[in-house]
Amino acid sequence: MFTINVKENEKVLLYKDEKFVKVLDVGVHKHFHWFENYTIERMSDSFGPSQKRSEKMLKQFPENVTTYFHIVALNEDEKAYVWVDGNFVELLPAGATQLYFKELNLKVEKVNIKESVKVDDMFVKYIDRLPKVADLSRFFVDKFTTGYLYINEKFVDTLPTGKHYYYNNFYDIDVKYIDNRIKELEVTGQELLTHDKVTLRCNATLHYQIVDGLKYLTEIEYAPEYLYKQLQFAIREHIGRLEVDSVITQQHTLSEDIVQKLMTLFEVIGVKITSIHIKDIILPGDMREIFNQVITAVKRAEATNIQRREETAATRSLLNTAKLMKDNPALARLKELEALEKITQTVGTLNVYGGLDHVMNNMVKLSD
Repeated sequence: MFTINVKENEKVLLYKDEKFVKVLDVGVHKHFHWFENYTIERMSDSFGPSQKRSEKMLKQFPENVTTYFHIVALNEDEKAYVWVDGNFVELLPAGATQLYFKELNLKVEKVNIKESVKVDDMFVKYIDRLPKVADLSRFFVDKFTTGYLYINEKFVDTLPTGKHYYYNNFYDIDVKYIDNRIKELEVTGQELLTHDKVTLRCNATLHYQIVDGLKYLTEIEYAPEYLYKQLQFAIREHIGRLEVDSVITQQHTLSEDIVQKLMTLFEVIGVKITSIHIKDIILPGDMREIFNQVITAVKRAEATNIQRREETAATRSLLNTAKLMKDNPALARLKELEALEKITQTVGTLNVYGGLDHVMNNMVKLSD
């Protein structure tokens, strides 16, 4: 006789002559072994043997296995979600065989992963509890983005915001993301030739929004490069039509027909232009010096004209004052007193000769 102690949180698989006999629960078990070879395999009190061990046991000892275990055997196109005592425990991979102890309250939901490639929303929360799942593609679409689902490189569906999981055992699954927000594209340091053969450099900024993501993904191979080059061509065409003076005058805007042409080209690939501007016009050093001299001369001439207009206005005012004084002696006398007041304000010491009447009447005299 030999004694087997099965501890708490433990189970023992009993083999006789290398053949599986039974499962021993917690307690003390005694067995006679006349001319018989007994062996045991101790297991932690999990839900059952490993998948590899389960396949082997079912193949070697089908009758006894059926007595002590629930059997979950999957086809190559099936996965299974497993609950034990109402708690989700695992997702079995395709083609797996798994044994669970008979006393467990087992619930199994099988999914045909060939017919239903997308994980049902009701299973997503269970997958998130697992650290790692084989043969599963996970994608997340945020609120600023639209996802475009491709199966075996063929567009299938547009994905809204949220989590999207797919079984990838039989299919190549991919999601391409399109940002729906307004984006910026810049062309910097572009060397251009004006209509009058002046070489200059400019920087331009384009703001655009992708309004049809499927067109953007399918109509052209390298969309960002295409947008950049078309903006380059538009700036070159715009500058090439103008002489350098006009470029300086209209430096922040493109011609309406060029903008319209650009909008038509972008519409084909699902892109809407929100704004387009030329930020900077950079002239060569010698040309910049010439323009500065021209501007200086223009401003100097404007200043001279303004000065002359002011002098003319002042002279005209003096003439009008003289005419009024000629016709009005009282006004002439008032101006004399104002002049006297100004003189006395600047004098520190005043010596009076001829009396006060001489000061008041003869010191300042504007008329005969």
